[in-house]
Amino acid sequence: MGGLKNKALVIYDVLAHAQKTHDIPETNKKTRVYKSVQYSGFLINLNKFENLNEYMQFAFGRNSRMKMRKYSRKLNQCFDFKTKMFFGEIEKKQFDDLFDQFMNLLEKRYSQKQIMHNNMQLKEWQFYKKVAYPLILKKRASLFVVYDGETPIAITYNYHTKNSIIDAITAFDIDYSKFNIGYITNLSLLDWCFKNNINTFDFSKGFYEYKKRMSTSEYNFEYHIIYNSSSFISKTLAFCYYNYFEFKSFLRKRNYNEKFHQLTYKLNHIRGLRPKKNILIEKIDSLPQKDNLISIDLTEDDNFCFLRKVINNFLYVSESPFEEINTFKRKDISNAYILSDSNFEFIQEVKIA
Repeated sequence: MGGLKNKALVIYDVLAHAQKTHDIPETNKKTRVYKSVQYSGFLINLNKFENLNEYMQFAFGRNSRMKMRKYSRKLNQCFDFKTKMFFGEIEKKQFDDLFDQFMNLLEKRYSQKQIMHNNMQLKEWQFYKKVAYPLILKKRASLFVVYDGETPIAITYNYHTKNSIIDAITAFDIDYSKFNIGYITNLSLLDWCFKNNINTFDFSKGFYEYKKRMSTSEYNFEYHIIYNSSSFISKTLAFCYYNYFEFKSFLRKRNYNEKFHQLTYKLNHIRGLRPKKNILIEKIDSLPQKDNLISIDLTEDDNFCFLRKVINNFLYVSESPFEEINTFKRKDISNAYILSDSNFEFIQEVKIA
């Protein structure tokens, strides 16, 4: 460690639970290390369970399991719901299209939350896109995609080791949030893991309530600052680094990072920010006069894509297949729409201000 005479070495994202040897050989008497805990990590030890049903007995209470089955049933009933794992094989054009749709899902999700996400930065996203394709072909990474028909509504980018999967980035279409698409995506991916002899599913860094709820173990990501204890400059640098990281961790625990990301989002989108629309939904007994209605086909007309979440929420309540519902725009009232099931037994009026 003679090279640390006037320097300090920072090692990022050290997994404390995975270390099997001493951090520093005992012969290095002058070498010391500061350890700063930065992030929580969460994983599921799948070896504890025979299959997805047994895992769900562990992770969810009886009422929650019933709800998850209900969400899954309604997704399959209302949409052409299917999943596909791209692992070892994918055409380049299909990969490019999926990654573009992946970014669209991220942008849609985080524009709703009005915060910046590191992965959405152009250089970082280009890096992921560049390395992901060859890694998928080598079975060192994968894309798990949830579809409604031919449209991706949730995508997870994973890294693979021999018997483990690491969830790197996940995005889902917020228009399907009524169906709890985030949990359903995770459970569908876990089902694939059980069927393909995966031992560990790692949610990786970052605290989210769903990770804590679904995991069997929690661990820490640490930053290690190595320095030469006989060098004043080395010690000072290490001390400064350590306190800087500890301060960042302090702010993160108090959610100041969320406020920072919200601020940067607003600064970057200051001209594009629009006030949220007020949506009033009312159940009505019968259709207005047909002369005052214009039929809308959302699969053909993107001008009405803003109605998709409202329509999906309608499907959730009416339990109607998407292709069987009727959507109309009212001629006599501005920004008013009518939704109904195929038998016109369940009808809603939607007004947007």
